[in-house]
Amino acid sequence: MRKERVTIKDIAKALGVTPTTVSRALNGGERISEKTRNKVIALAKEWNYRPNMVARNLQNQSSKTVGVVIPEFNHNFFSVMLHGVEDKIRELGYQMLVGSSGRDYDQEKRTCFQMSDAKVDGLLIALSQDTEDYSYLNEIRNLGIPIVLLDRICEDIDTSVVITDDFNGAFKAVNHLLEKGHQRILHVKGEEGISTTFNRYMGYVEAIQRKGLVLDTSLILNSDDKALLKEEIKASLEKENRPTAIFTCSDYLAFVVLETIKELGLSVPHDVSIIGYADEPISTYTSPKLSTIKQPSFEMGKKAVEILFDYEKADQHQHVVMDTEIILRESTIN
Repeated sequence: MRKERVTIKDIAKALGVTPTTVSRALNGGERISEKTRNKVIALAKEWNYRPNMVARNLQNQSSKTVGVVIPEFNHNFFSVMLHGVEDKIRELGYQMLVGSSGRDYDQEKRTCFQMSDAKVDGLLIALSQDTEDYSYLNEIRNLGIPIVLLDRICEDIDTSVVITDDFNGAFKAVNHLLEKGHQRILHVKGEEGISTTFNRYMGYVEAIQRKGLVLDTSLILNSDDKALLKEEIKASLEKENRPTAIFTCSDYLAFVVLETIKELGLSVPHDVSIIGYADEPISTYTSPKLSTIKQPSFEMGKKAVEILFDYEKADQHQHVVMDTEIILRESTIN
């Protein structure tokens, strides 16, 4: 006898397919045959399957709690985003359960399952850079818990996402430097394995190439080791044909660059201009004050909650890209 509440797993078992296949069929995903899709949809209708599990929880056994998992607490971006989440959740009469992955995949997975076990009504997740296997997220979704991804994209799971336009943000920063006459612009990349690093790098590349310049790979540095990064920055700035501007993937990397430039006895922005990314509060306290790209982190948090409780579009996956703003301060000649 079937359970009163039909789940994706019930349908998958009856048809001899995986829950992921059922999820794709019901949500318009690709990589599935039309024959299988029709079988899944027909059985779902016959069994009166209702994908809007959040709405059912509101009427029945809701915990009135939303789980939020972020990589770390010590970045202002995530802290402000949490404030946005909390602001909207309180407005709806919910509570927030917060956990950190510590940028570790296993911890991220454990935290998400713990929140799932706590019967949260939805999960907001900013994935760690170590995450490679996303199957556990589909397991959680198949339990009827909706998921919205924040800040970082995962191509392997069909779900809603709220991100900032990192590509365009980086393009704005580099294009500004190019318009000010800089021809050789150094780029310090962020941590590998996350979409934000890649998108900001591609924005840098696009701005350089659209200007008709040849991409010089010697002007692209990785940030995995701070001591090594500082040595590479020094080596680059001591060359005869040195870069006259630097764009970094984050404000924290910009602080490392600023420190290194001062150690060389160079002046910012007269010898080297710097633009960071994220508009961390300390950016206004550095000397000189740091030019940067501002992200709407508070608004991102609010928007993610709105999507989570948008019952009319519960069957649709929303992809929200929020714009960034260039903030010009003393580290660039404006």
